Amino acid sequence: MVKEDGNVRFMDSYIWASVYDELQKMRDIVETDDPEESSLLGSDELTPDNNADLVLSADLFNTNVEDLQPDPIHIFRLWQLYLDRVNPLFKILHVPSVQPLIMEAVNNMSTMPLHNQALLFSIFGMASVSMSAAECIQSLGMSRDAAIQKFNTGTKAALIKYSFLKNYNMTTLQAIILYLLSLEGRYDRHAQWIISGVIMRIAQKMGYHRDGSQLNLTPFETEMRRRIWWQIMMLDAKCAMMSGLSQSWVNINWDTKKPLNLNDADLFPGSTEPVVERDGPTEMAFSIVIGEIFRFKIETDGSNESRAFEAAMMGQTLDDSADAENNTKAIFDKFRKKAEALEERLLEIEKNMIDIRAGNAHAAALAIRPMLTHRLQEMLVPIQEQPEWGTEIFGPKDNFFKVLLMMMEHKTEAHEQMVAAGFQWFMRFHFQLDAFAVFTGLLHDRPVGSLSDRAWEVMRKIYSDHLEFSDMTIKPHVAQAQFVLKAWRARELAYAQNGQRIDTPNFINRLRDLVPCNDSRSSGQGSVTSPTTTVTPQQQPLTGFNQFLGGYLDVSTVNWEIFGEFLPNSGEQLSASMFDGYTMGNLNMNNMG
Repeated sequence: MVKEDGNVRFMDSYIWASVYDELQKMRDIVETDDPEESSLLGSDELTPDNNADLVLSADLFNTNVEDLQPDPIHIFRLWQLYLDRVNPLFKILHVPSVQPLIMEAVNNMSTMPLHNQALLFSIFGMASVSMSAAECIQSLGMSRDAAIQKFNTGTKAALIKYSFLKNYNMTTLQAIILYLLSLEGRYDRHAQWIISGVIMRIAQKMGYHRDGSQLNLTPFETEMRRRIWWQIMMLDAKCAMMSGLSQSWVNINWDTKKPLNLNDADLFPGSTEPVVERDGPTEMAFSIVIGEIFRFKIETDGSNESRAFEAAMMGQTLDDSADAENNTKAIFDKFRKKAEALEERLLEIEKNMIDIRAGNAHAAALAIRPMLTHRLQEMLVPIQEQPEWGTEIFGPKDNFFKVLLMMMEHKTEAHEQMVAAGFQWFMRFHFQLDAFAVFTGLLHDRPVGSLSDRAWEVMRKIYSDHLEFSDMTIKPHVAQAQFVLKAWRARELAYAQNGQRIDTPNFINRLRDLVPCNDSRSSGQGSVTSPTTTVTPQQQPLTGFNQFLGGYLDVSTVNWEIFGEFLPNSGEQLSASMFDGYTMGNLNMNNMG
């Protein structure tokens, strides 16, 4: 049980529970020392919309949705953005069926059925999410936040007026899914998981957990239900993990098969002719690759050894027997074989279903496997066999830092690939500021060394890729900038102690201009040289709640003093998972289709 913001929440993940608990303690300290600055830690910073009224409606029933509708010219623009940027990655709509709704909305959206209005508003909301701040102002004449809030309000109002909790159909389900997707990074993660549960229950009530072929449904409805169900499962699993739960808790029997490799044009509403899966590239490329990774997660997390593997990966063990070392090696071997099997399946998909000439979604899909498998190979190495063992890695906490470093490196590499494919918003959408903050705190205590050098190169790329982090009107960005500046100051001091100086990166100078901080400045300038000595991280005794969590999970051993009066939002959590933006939680499933 974890206390947070005056509430008590259950979490069955020791990792996330410990992070929440420690961050809450630090928040209490800040509030005591300087109550005026406590707002920097409040959960409201990432929740500009009050989305609790989706379920517990107050005034939305009386909201005039006509006032929230975009101008006709904007409707076309938003729809095109959705088709170009969102639809290729989230295939839950049948575009030929939605196109007539767009034309109808241009003529008079207010006369359309409420469930169709809800779907259109959710499309407009996700299109706004996919835009940069500058694009949104140029295209819609309003800020990105204002556009998202406006269209989200329209989605909620239309759903509530339609009484979506008792009047549900495929259209309302699609609208709620897109609405939940739009909340990523903007909404309390515990509440987001609860809303995900509402979606899951509606889908179950409609029988989406049963394959349509067993229910005598048309091929069109069967295939669309498969696409929607698998998206719901992945979304719910991710929301569960973000909320501190080890699995999505969907303990039901389901037999919904995987979506087929088809284009939207292959599906016809009302047709009774069976559809034949294509052999070559289709619009489903990205979804199929992500679905295969999801299956891997199911298989991995469903094994009895998943917890032991997590411990072994971080340099811990749950085995007290004399054969503990051999058992640990056996666990690594087993998971290494599973990773190799995943790569083989992904290679088969690439060979038969993906062609970079078929569009940006295929380019994005092709980028996933090399990045993912490279990262898995690096993580599937016992701590004592790491190249830095004995020089920079001495225990679990040091290995934890390397895991975070690999995660950030993966994010920057993925960012480059997704930008090239035209999906920059997808990486911005999934960036985890909480993990970034903890990573920066650990970096402060590791000012020199090869891992530190890699970390600062990653830091440079992140601030180059995510220009939004330079917006100091957003308080979490101010806090993160303070973290980075103090970590850089520690690096300068470490070099100075060795009689050396280091050039200050441009992004550090920019942050100093944006966030003046007396103790973050230094006169150290000059050529970059490597320190002649290595500052090895100090290992702290285990002070945590049990031996398994050890040093790497005992957040109290992090030097929180570098954060000064700024600390990570206690409503955020460290989401250092194996798959970053492709994260899915753990599921117990009997039939994966």
